[in-house]
Amino acid sequence: MVSGTGPAPNQADTVAFWRGLWSEPVNHSEGPWTEVVASQCAGITPMDPVIITPDDVAEAVRRAPNWKSPGLDGLHHY
Repeated sequence: MVSGTGPAPNQADTVAFWRGLWSEPVNHSEGPWTEVVASQCAGITPMDPVIITPDDVAEAVRRAPNWKSPGLDGLHHY
């Protein structure tokens, strides 16, 4: 169903559904693979954070060609 095309879900049913999934504590078995992955990733340099400002978005929209079909981002641009 496409968002906004039908009646809103019942709030009590929605809460009951998610409560059933997330309220019960789970004891995951952490296998030895987690240590292997952690050691393999220890030498990876974290990427610098990317900060996208409203001005960056405005500039990208200004540069976008008009009346083109949406690309990978799925945005229509008129």
